[in-house]
Amino acid sequence: MPHAVFLGASRGIGLHTVVTLLGSTTTAQWTATLLLRKPETITADPRFETYIKDGRVNIVQGDATSEADVRKLFPAGKKVDLIVTSVGGAPQVTWTGFTIDQPELCKDSTLALLHVLASLDVPIPRIVAVSSMGIGENHKVLPFAMRILYEYTLSVPHRDKEALEHLFLRASTKLTPPTKLPGGNFLPSEAIQSVRDSFVPELIIVRPAMLVGGDEPPKGKGTTKVAEDLSTYTVRRSEVGRFIAEECVPGQDQWVNKLPVVGY
Repeated sequence: MPHAVFLGASRGIGLHTVVTLLGSTTTAQWTATLLLRKPETITADPRFETYIKDGRVNIVQGDATSEADVRKLFPAGKKVDLIVTSVGGAPQVTWTGFTIDQPELCKDSTLALLHVLASLDVPIPRIVAVSSMGIGENHKVLPFAMRILYEYTLSVPHRDKEALEHLFLRASTKLTPPTKLPGGNFLPSEAIQSVRDSFVPELIIVRPAMLVGGDEPPKGKGTTKVAEDLSTYTVRRSEVGRFIAEECVPGQDQWVNKLPVVGY
């Protein structure tokens, strides 16, 4: 069975991805290891009861920013085919716009993951990292209204996503990071230099449109748009999870070493 490792699968896109991947009847039967600060978010979810009982889901309690905890996801002798990281803080609304409760979570968890992977004497799995529409050069292809909205209300969480992208692009063997650094000193040079460059052969950075809805099911591939230069507005979390589980797994190579935007 192919095996996937998930960071940030307790809710949102990560949760929808693992549910879709495990429940697929059209792809190989996957197993998964989930790193969770609060395992009860999954163990209490009836959708996972059978998978846990059958050994298809393994839960590791820990923090995605801790290298010691992340290392537990890669035990000796266990082949990993896919890593999905959708780590993100909880959004909060302030008088200056949207912020997040852990404004450096994406940066710190990316550093931890890349440090651990660089120390392993095994082939590096495909990595799928969830970012956001409007990051970096992608900002200029946003619809005008979204450009204004993102610039003035999402600067704090987007700075963290910019750091995530910069670090993963540094580690990629095919892609290169932009020369402009996110948020001035937010990503210091010593943090960048601590990441081994050009060692991740297969990277997909998914840039969802503005996330809407709760647990509504995805509309499906036929109604979803995906392109690196896509100008769009919204997308359901479940849709992004479906896209990753169906179109970003090994054997589906259209988006490898690309930064696709997903929206309606």
